[in-house]
Amino acid sequence: MDENEIYNEEVRRTLFRLDGKPTLGSFFNKDGLLLRTYGWLVKNAIGIIVLIHGLKSHARLTYLNNNVEIISNDKAILIDGNNYYIYRDSWIECFNKNKYSVYAIDLQGHGQSDGWQNLPANVKEFDDLVYDVIQYMNKIHDETLNLSYSMDSITSDDAQINCQKNIPMYLIGHSMGGNIALRTLQILGKTEDESIKKLNIKGCISLSGMISYDKIPPPGTNLFKFFYLPVTRIISAFIPTIRVVSELNYTSFPFIIDLGKFDKFRLKKGVTCRFVYQLLRAMDNLDKDMETIPKDIPILFIHARDDCVCCYNGVESFYNRLNVNNKELYTLENMDHVITREPGNENVLKKVIEWLSDLPEGEEANA
Repeated sequence: MDENEIYNEEVRRTLFRLDGKPTLGSFFNKDGLLLRTYGWLVKNAIGIIVLIHGLKSHARLTYLNNNVEIISNDKAILIDGNNYYIYRDSWIECFNKNKYSVYAIDLQGHGQSDGWQNLPANVKEFDDLVYDVIQYMNKIHDETLNLSYSMDSITSDDAQINCQKNIPMYLIGHSMGGNIALRTLQILGKTEDESIKKLNIKGCISLSGMISYDKIPPPGTNLFKFFYLPVTRIISAFIPTIRVVSELNYTSFPFIIDLGKFDKFRLKKGVTCRFVYQLLRAMDNLDKDMETIPKDIPILFIHARDDCVCCYNGVESFYNRLNVNNKELYTLENMDHVITREPGNENVLKKVIEWLSDLPEGEEANA
């Protein structure tokens, strides 16, 4: 069976799907793990958006709406857990309405994708997640280019789905996904080939990005380097698969906790000790390799001042030290960490659309 014919049986059994009926796909990464992908494509797209979710979440939970009734900021009531993801009025629908084709991936160990050592929320190296995203971006690029060449002789508007040659690509990541998006730029920036030019990456957005964790000192400090990193490394070496409780007391908007509890594919257990160490390494590497981020790719940081997970001050420090031609830090008040689902997320989405629309055209973006 072809890898892209491996579909989720539960999705196939749902007669009336509300998730926008994405194109379902999959691919095997360099370690042989099967990763699930989703595509919401539009005709004559002006750009491709690649969405990256955060820790213990997955693509559809983060960027689609949910089949619940939100009673208040404290409580949500489940309507249909078998048809849980709703495209209507979601971030993805808005991107499509603005003529962006949207692609998303369930990272390894998350959602419906395989995990390292057959364990959820487990990873060999954090950068493996980044290489998976790069592999997926290349796959999107190649498929789009092949479709373009195969449809050169077709003039029907209905047939022109995403078939422009080498249209711009944009990375958007939430929380851990924001770290992955930025790290993707770093790794591609280190390469001596023309991967960034080939993929035509024209922008990157970090939403509540995992640059610094709220409960510990920021990367670069002595306490982080000489205590937290070595201690977690030793623990992960001796008990790598023991799980650490990672549920948060989300007091700002408790209904967000309900959204996760109702979701069949969101991990309810903690993450492995190995993953905890890799998360700290990820923040450290992102900080140390800041200079490798290409200067000509615009970057937008959107972060709540009161984020209870990823520290705002750490993001502000990273932003101030980042040397790129076009950067912006958009600070949110009266919001917390899950800014794609909290009250006010529509204003965040509006900012994202406006920022994308205002990006300069051409080969390079200048300040």
